[in-house]
Amino acid sequence: MQAVGSIVSILSAQKIEPIIRLASLSQISQGTTGGVVGNEIIGANFFKENPNINVTGRGVIIGIVDSGIDYLHPDFIYPDGTSKILYLWDQTKDGKPPKGYYIGTEYTNEDINKAIREKDATLSVDEEGSGTMLSGICAGLGNINPDYAGVANEASLIVIKLKKYDGNYTNASLSVATEYAAKKALELNMPIVFNISYGSNELVAMTALTLRDAVFFERGICIVSGVGNEGNTQTHTSGVVQFNGGEEYIELELSEDDPDVEIQIWMDRPDRVNCEVISPTGETSKLLQVSSYSFLTGLYDFEQTEYLLVTNYPTTFSGQQQIIINLKNVKKGIWKIKLIGVDINSGIYNAYLSNRVFLKPGTRFRESNPEKTINYPATYEDVISVGAYDTINGTIWPTSSRGPTIDYIPAPDIVAPGVNIIAPYPGEKYARISGTAPAAAYVTGSLALFLQYVLVENRYPKKAFTQSMVTYLKAGATRFDNTSYPNSALGYGLLNIRGSFEQLK
Repeated sequence: MQAVGSIVSILSAQKIEPIIRLASLSQISQGTTGGVVGNEIIGANFFKENPNINVTGRGVIIGIVDSGIDYLHPDFIYPDGTSKILYLWDQTKDGKPPKGYYIGTEYTNEDINKAIREKDATLSVDEEGSGTMLSGICAGLGNINPDYAGVANEASLIVIKLKKYDGNYTNASLSVATEYAAKKALELNMPIVFNISYGSNELVAMTALTLRDAVFFERGICIVSGVGNEGNTQTHTSGVVQFNGGEEYIELELSEDDPDVEIQIWMDRPDRVNCEVISPTGETSKLLQVSSYSFLTGLYDFEQTEYLLVTNYPTTFSGQQQIIINLKNVKKGIWKIKLIGVDINSGIYNAYLSNRVFLKPGTRFRESNPEKTINYPATYEDVISVGAYDTINGTIWPTSSRGPTIDYIPAPDIVAPGVNIIAPYPGEKYARISGTAPAAAYVTGSLALFLQYVLVENRYPKKAFTQSMVTYLKAGATRFDNTSYPNSALGYGLLNIRGSFEQLK
């Protein structure tokens, strides 16, 4: 804790970003029965089937930051036996790291081509499969089954297999991965679109890129991220502290004991509150008083639950008051968090549990709210945020996170097919994948088509900035009757890349 306090006091710091674990935004099911391919509904088949159009993603890089890739899968090998993967950085395998980095092994296109010739599967292994599947949605060749070809089948790939820390992916490995791939794209003088397939309920107040992230303001570099899979998971609640001295209670229910539960609470700027936590037996924690940075520790005698309460006001990256409540050896029952108004204007607060995949099934807020469940890093204003649409039922996927962000930035920007999507799977197979990650992959592949047309072919190079591209995505989206747009579930509508191209006229 002293180290954190020292960091907060550094005057030259532009942004302090703690290391957090990230949840996968993908759910994989074996087999293809009941699966779908979204290329027709998003307008991509118009480009594939029209002999007068040669828009394939050629000359554009897609950055896949995930679990790696099965580089021997035929859907990533051109007819001449060469790979569409320009670089593969396996952060988990000690060996020869990329220049300027200290972990993992970097494989070049030549290394991968040699492995293809020798049928050598030992360079890097995608144990989970999501990296292979998302790569295929974006840019797969469909060599085993042409019906399952990706959106931008001639786009190149840079793939980073993320390293886990304590069994989890983190924003630290994600950050260096995107930095690495962006630098490679600049060296190659090629545009790049990133598909971000992990998210977190933590750091949801991160909404603005800083000068440290200046590379992502470059023309021809953009990031696409799923908004999260927390729409119906009961991991978010919100409410209002009515006045100075007013009290508001948040109820957290555990149906079974949980070894570790963390809650983050964010007040709307510039409001401030004090905080107490009350156990199921009625024991009350010490009073956490708002300050620039302070923390309390203690023990509930009856439950034998340890607690750590932290507050920070204002945070360096958002200016809001943040409260972190960490409970260890948490007993089942109803836990109450009491917020006490100190300086109240709107009084609005938002509270978050960890992502559902990290929780016991019965750990939830008693009065949950699906709104404002956008996950970091889709919270960034200059990241294109994508929700998941269920093309089978013709509706938003219930688990897709809802907007806006807690900083009132509208999100998602758009939705795309994200339920039971058929994609390449390790071992020369296909499988089904659901979530906002595959939805983002459809947008990523579509933007590769767009960047080839406007930038690689130098038709409209000024339109190759993120802010312009997201405008074309929104303007070209399919919108349904009797629905008001934008809205917190569908954004500006369903991805229609043909419609986006038509806006160039």
